[in-house]
Amino acid sequence: MKRLLIVDDDNMNCVMAEYALSKDYEVFAVNSGSAALYFLENEPVDLILMDIEMPEMSGKEVASKIKENPKWSKIPIIFLTADSDPKTEAECLSWGADDFITKPFVPLVMNTRVSRILEVYELRKDLEKQLEKRTKQAEVATLKSQTDALTKLYNRDYLELRLNELLPGGSAGTLFMMDLDDFKTMNDTYGHIMGDKTLQYFAAVLKEYAREEDIVCRLAGDEFVIFYTGLKDRAVAAKKAEGIIKTFSEKMEELGYGGIVSVSVGIMMAQENDEYQELYNNADKALYCVKNNGKNAYHFYDENNDTITEVSTVMDLEYVSNMMEKGLSEKRGVFHLAYDEFKNVYDFISRCVARKKQKVQLVLFTMNMRNKDVDTSIEDVMQLWEESLICSLRSVDTGTRYSSSQYIVIFMDADLENGKAVAERVINRFYDENIGIEDIVKVAYDIRTMEPKV
Repeated sequence: MKRLLIVDDDNMNCVMAEYALSKDYEVFAVNSGSAALYFLENEPVDLILMDIEMPEMSGKEVASKIKENPKWSKIPIIFLTADSDPKTEAECLSWGADDFITKPFVPLVMNTRVSRILEVYELRKDLEKQLEKRTKQAEVATLKSQTDALTKLYNRDYLELRLNELLPGGSAGTLFMMDLDDFKTMNDTYGHIMGDKTLQYFAAVLKEYAREEDIVCRLAGDEFVIFYTGLKDRAVAAKKAEGIIKTFSEKMEELGYGGIVSVSVGIMMAQENDEYQELYNNADKALYCVKNNGKNAYHFYDENNDTITEVSTVMDLEYVSNMMEKGLSEKRGVFHLAYDEFKNVYDFISRCVARKKQKVQLVLFTMNMRNKDVDTSIEDVMQLWEESLICSLRSVDTGTRYSSSQYIVIFMDADLENGKAVAERVINRFYDENIGIEDIVKVAYDIRTMEPKV
């Protein structure tokens, strides 16, 4: 039930108003403006009926204080007056009233006017809620269109929009253009899920080195940008670049992926009247210099950017060496690699064979399915084979899957006869560890001695 407050110094008027309205509303009455304000401090109401002429504080003064208070300003007010002059009506409305009722009032008229005002206010509140909801939806949609879904950073569109707003006004700042070096290796070696997490880790590092007023964006793929608003100090910019490179490296090392992905940074300090595209292009040129001169560093753009004049690395050889050692595998058994990586190892071993005259055997194991009616697939067999092989051979031996049913191994420091004996032993262990597998697949091998390159 709606709550009404009647404010009138005449008790008879209060009683008559209560009688006329109490059937449809919860009605309260007070006899002065100060009592009305005190009541409002402690009780909520939906509408106020107030006499204009009251001692101590007039209805106009009370209405003014109500409208000034944010807690009460939207409460509708109906003035009660014995004056039916149109001028009085206009004054009532100018004082913030929503309507007025002349005395002596007719109960039916009072009920009708109160009901109409309350309906209007309910409709207004509903419209305000709808507008607020749609405004929030529009803000969310705008933010979504300007935000990168993976990292929650701003995107390229937002960067361009904001810099086109800031730069014409002469806003100083420094643009960092950043790229993750060898990011493809992370995706290819550990999969796209880990690749996505790497991008998120880097985004977190960038947030750590940015203030609320700075603009942090992911452009696309492994490309990122920070615009440091108001930054004009070259030394401070260099320190931030070093911090980003080091912190990200330490984070990846902590997670067990040290030495795989690093950061290159191109830096352009905004000059007066610079345009967005010029700033962007110059930072990109500075980044290109880093990428072509060792990576994992930062570089400031200058007019002679065609020749590298200042690339500042923050990674010394001892640090790199320690980082790589921590990233080495602690697994024992055959060194299992992807095929492309295996080819590089093969090339290296071939050179060693030519120089040191080592005896090295190249062995090709082939899985031939004997029974094709079983549920076991060739992929299942290969997985079992790799698990057995890794435990069967030495850590100096290297292997890779050559095809869906073939596996290559390099036996180090082994002559032909010794290599054959090891191959036979490996196959027998595979059969022993997987009872019944011999009825499903036959493992054969070919072996030859690796010859020095001519």
